[in-house]
Amino acid sequence: MDFRLLVPAVVVWSVTACGLMAPVGVGVGMAIVASLVAVVGVVGSRRFGWEMVGLVVVGAGLAAACAASLALRQEARADHPLAHVSGKATAVMTLRSDPTPIGPARQGRIRVRVDVEQIGGQRVTSAPADLRAAARAWSGLLPGQRVVAVVKVRPPPSRTLLVASLTASTPKLIGGPPAYQRVAGSIRQRLQLVATRGLDPEAAGLLPGLVLGDESGVHEDLRDDFRAAGLSHLTAVSGANFAIVCGAALLIVRSIGVPPRAAAVVGLVVIVGFVMLVRPTPSVLRAALMGAVGVLALFASRRSQSMPALGAAVIGGLLWWPELALQPGFALSVAATCAIVLWAPRLRDRLRGWRCPPGLAEVIAMAVTAQVVTAPIVVLVTGQLSVVGIVANLLVAPVVAVISVVGTVAALVGAIGPPDGIGAGIAELLVRALGPELWWMIRCAHTLGGPGWASVEVFG
Repeated sequence: MDFRLLVPAVVVWSVTACGLMAPVGVGVGMAIVASLVAVVGVVGSRRFGWEMVGLVVVGAGLAAACAASLALRQEARADHPLAHVSGKATAVMTLRSDPTPIGPARQGRIRVRVDVEQIGGQRVTSAPADLRAAARAWSGLLPGQRVVAVVKVRPPPSRTLLVASLTASTPKLIGGPPAYQRVAGSIRQRLQLVATRGLDPEAAGLLPGLVLGDESGVHEDLRDDFRAAGLSHLTAVSGANFAIVCGAALLIVRSIGVPPRAAAVVGLVVIVGFVMLVRPTPSVLRAALMGAVGVLALFASRRSQSMPALGAAVIGGLLWWPELALQPGFALSVAATCAIVLWAPRLRDRLRGWRCPPGLAEVIAMAVTAQVVTAPIVVLVTGQLSVVGIVANLLVAPVVAVISVVGTVAALVGAIGPPDGIGAGIAELLVRALGPELWWMIRCAHTLGGPGWASVEVFG
C-alpha cells in the first residue's frame, strides 16, 4: 500500500475544517506558517535530501494554498452586497440543485442551492445561497434554471461559504436550463413515470432513489425504516453506484474486445454522464472523483492503487467544495473506503479459509468492515446506533447491483420517444422485472428497521 498521498490529504482536510470554523485571520495565519514551512523544507532538501523532506514540502505547500484560497473566499463572502442586505429584496438567481423536500410532507417546503446574480437592478458577482420556499411554486424546476423572486434575506449558516439564507416567494422564470439538464430532468421524470406504471406505490417511490438518488417519492415510513436498519446510504448516490454502473460498462466494452485505453475513455464518459444525470451534489462529486482517478490510472496503463486514489479524491473534493470537510457524509465515505481497502481483503481471506464461498466472502467482508468502521461516526453525528445494520446490508447486498444496473438502463431507454412509445414500454418491462428485488429490499427494511430496538440511542 502506498500511503504517501494520504498525508497531504489529511493536511488539506484539517486545514479546511479549521479554516471554516475559525475567523478569517486564523486562515491567513495558517497560510503564512505553512508557506514558511514549505520554504524551509525546500532549503533543507539540499542538505537532507528530497526523500526526507519532500512529503513535508508537499503537505505544507498544499496547506498554504488551501488556507489562502479559503481565506480569500471568506473575504469575498463578507464583502458581497447580499451579505449587507436586510429585509426583503428582488433577486435574480440560478438554481444549482433540484428543489428537495424538507420537514414533514404536510408542510410542503423545499430547499435548494442557488447562485444569486442580481439584487434589485444591481448586477453582482455570482454567489451561493441557501433558499427555502413553498414546494408548490418551486417543485419541478431544474438546475440551471434562472428565476427572479422576492426574497427575505437572513444571515447564512455558520461554517459554510454561503453568502445568505433566503426565503422566497413564487418565482418568475426568465430563462431555460441548459440542454443537458433538460435531458437529465426528462430521464428522471420518465423513470418516475414507468416506475409508477410497473410497480406498487412503495417500490415506485424507492426505485428512483436507489438508481438516481431521487428520494422525493420515498414514503416517510420506509425512509425511517431504512435509516433504522442502516440502509439509508443506498438512496444517496455514492461511490458504490459509480463502481457498479461504471464497472458494468467497462465489463461490457472489454468483453467485446475494446482495448484498455479505449475502455478507459468509455469509463470517463460514463462517469461524466452519470454525474450530469444524478446532479453534482457533494456526495456525487466525491464518488465521481474516486471513479475518475481509477479510470485515469487505467488510461495510463498502470494498475490503479486504491489508497492514492482515495487521497487524490479527498484533496480534489476539498479544493473544489471546501464545505465537504465538515459534512458527516464525507467522513463516512472516506472511512468506509479505507476500511474496504485495508481490512476487507484480510477478512475475505479468513472467511475463505473457513470454506466460505468466494462471492459470499467478498460481500460479507465489505459489509462488515464498512459498517464497523463507520458506526462510531454515525453514533457521534446522530447519537444512535443501528443494531441490525450489518445483517440488513448483507441481506440486500445481492440485489443492489441488479437494481442499479437494470434501473439505469431502464431510465435511459425509457427516455427514448413519447411516454407511450416503445422505449417507455421496454423500460416498464425492465422495471417490472425488478419487482422481486425491490420487494426483498423493502421487506428487509421493514422487518429489521421497524422494531423499536433496531436503532438504539447511545447518547442524546
